[in-house]
This record gives sequence, C-alpha cells and structure tokens, in this order.
Amino acid sequence: MKYALLVVTIIGIAIGLALPGAKRAPIAAAPPAAAALADQPQPTVLDRADNGHFFTVADVNGEPIKFVVDTGATEVALTQDDARRAGIKFDPSQFDVVGTGASGDVRGQVVELQDVVLDGKRVSGIHALVLDGLTISLLGQNYLRRLDSVAISGDKMTLK
Repeated sequence: MKYALLVVTIIGIAIGLALPGAKRAPIAAAPPAAAALADQPQPTVLDRADNGHFFTVADVNGEPIKFVVDTGATEVALTQDDARRAGIKFDPSQFDVVGTGASGDVRGQVVELQDVVLDGKRVSGIHALVLDGLTISLLGQNYLRRLDSVAISGDKMTLK
C-alpha cells in the first residue's frame, strides 16, 4: 500500500513537470533587487492560441483576470464574474445599450477600474465596460494604446 502511494505520487509529479506551461511554485522568495524589477514594465510576449487569438492574464484592481487581447475592441470589457472578482460595483438591472456588435446591440454598464497591470505595464483610472453575455474579458484599445508598442509577427504578439 505504501509503495503504491509512493509510485502514484512520483508519477503525478513527473506528469506535472512534463506538462507545457505548467505553473511551478517558486523555490525561494525573490531577493529585493528582483522584486524591484517586477515593478518595472517588462515586455510581454504572447503565443497565438490554436483558435487564432492571443490570451494573457492581467491584474485588475489587484485581481488576476484572463483576457483575450482584442485590438479591435475600443474599451477594456469585463465579464460579470471577472468584474465581481475584481471588486467592481455594477448593477445588471442598470445595463443599457453601450455599443453594437456583429449580432446587434451590446448591453452593459460603464465602470472605472483603479488599475490594469500586465507585467508592470500599469494603466490607472481606466474606463471599462461590464457586458451582458460576455464569456471572456477583452483587453481593448484604451489599455493597448497606452503602451509603447503592440506588434504581431507570425504567431507572436509583443506588448511593450
């Protein structure tokens, strides 16, 4: 019984280490110099997903939110669940038409975000939309245009 548990544990660790993109816990705390570098804007290089989009995680009001980087979206747009996790106050009963999409009117509510931070690239006091029916949050132009550059080359997107 002990050996079976040990074998299963070792196999689990091996699989976890072999998975591409698997998150690994840091071994030790970063030294103060490295922590200071984390506050400095760093280039973000994203790989194109199988569906053709670029995805990233950015902090909204200190909460990590998964985004599709949407160069065609005018504003940052949040799902209702992401907005709640980030502590953003909104009221679905107050949703109004805030735009037009491919399938017609888009309903939502305008909100203000304290901060959106991606690899140290901070934009503060940014307007956003909480949208009805949105399934993934969008990192739109009102964030992207504040960066030094957004470039796509092949299957890589670089945000600086």
